[in-house]
Amino acid sequence: MTSISATQQRDVAGRLAPSDPARALATAKAIQDPWFACQALAWVARYAPDQPFIKIINESLRVCRTEVDPYRVVAPAAWPIRAIVERNHSELLTQLIPDLLHRANDIENLGSRSEAIFLLFQAVFPAGRENWHPVLQALRGASAPLMSWRQRRNLGDAVMIVWGEDEQLARKIIDALTDTKLKTKLQKMLTTKKAYIPRSFFWTTAHDSTLDRSGEGVSRK
Repeated sequence: MTSISATQQRDVAGRLAPSDPARALATAKAIQDPWFACQALAWVARYAPDQPFIKIINESLRVCRTEVDPYRVVAPAAWPIRAIVERNHSELLTQLIPDLLHRANDIENLGSRSEAIFLLFQAVFPAGRENWHPVLQALRGASAPLMSWRQRRNLGDAVMIVWGEDEQLARKIIDALTDTKLKTKLQKMLTTKKAYIPRSFFWTTAHDSTLDRSGEGVSRK
């Protein structure tokens, strides 16, 4: 019998989750890699009935915390965080977000820390400013000093997402930049582009999983 990869198992669980939650859960629980198991369980929780939701979400978070590498703890946790947001259980974020940001401080490589925090930022963004602003501040902290292209990309993309909600804050972040090249680039983008839309976490096509830089559907107020 041909074995399938953890990535494929996660994708199978994701496809099954909306229509066959029992099989999706069994598939997710069989995944040995904590990263993909966390994502798969979050996917199952996103579409699960109300009663088992909390139990499955807690299992998703428990699995990623078995990792030793803090990056592999924080980055995949974005999936259960988004499931929590989409299922309207934002009250759970009060403890989870500070815990994850604290763990992110253990990620030594600033580029990787930026990646993990930016995933969390996109995951929590629909839950409102009180939830995404602390994550944005952590991302700014992970962007000082700016040493890699990943830091520049993530901070720039975050600013363009914020622009759709709070133009004044977006400009304040840009004005505080000491990286002249990034500052000039973002100032120009504010005049030529629309705000970005955070990526989807539970997608139906490959395109859905990527950050939407088209700005379609975002209104500036």
